[in-house]
Amino acid sequence: MLGQLLDQIRDYYVSRFIAAINEHSGHDGVTVAHEPAFCDANGDVVVEGELSLPTRGDLLLIRDGAVSDSIRIDTDGMLSFEPIAFAWPENNLNVDLRPFQWNWMQLRIFGLKTEADWTPIRDWFIGWFQEDDPADDELLGGVHFLSDPESGHDFLQLSIDLGTAPIESFEELLDAIGQMGAECVQVGHFEEGT
Repeated sequence: MLGQLLDQIRDYYVSRFIAAINEHSGHDGVTVAHEPAFCDANGDVVVEGELSLPTRGDLLLIRDGAVSDSIRIDTDGMLSFEPIAFAWPENNLNVDLRPFQWNWMQLRIFGLKTEADWTPIRDWFIGWFQEDDPADDELLGGVHFLSDPESGHDFLQLSIDLGTAPIESFEELLDAIGQMGAECVQVGHFEEGT
């Protein structure tokens, strides 16, 4: 059941991503680059933030050899379902799964020390980021963005764009959170102050 739900959440986003590629690819004189890593003038991938992570964009429109527009693919809504609570079997992490967008998933991680070692989550992100940009006719199958951790009342919060990564990336993320020693994680889309 969990796998089917995650498939539906992912497909809700990825189908819109593919539709946007097809829509913009049909314009005369436009080349679409999808899921490009952000690079500096030398072509080296740029890393930023507390965790020194790279980022990928969604679509770049190229006219006459230059980028003319950058487009972020967003979903207006998300699948609705009742929250699901379960223990992740790999490490007995308690998971509270609520509706979320594949391209903007928020995590609230409970039971970590303020000076937590983020290596497992950083390694997870680098592993799913994929080294090379995708070929023109295929999706990357990788993650796009991971925010710096922010402190909440009794949790640490992250925001993640899972991009076109498969549901295995979500499962391995739960493994990484458990490796950090977390007791519980809420997955969802949280309003400020809630």
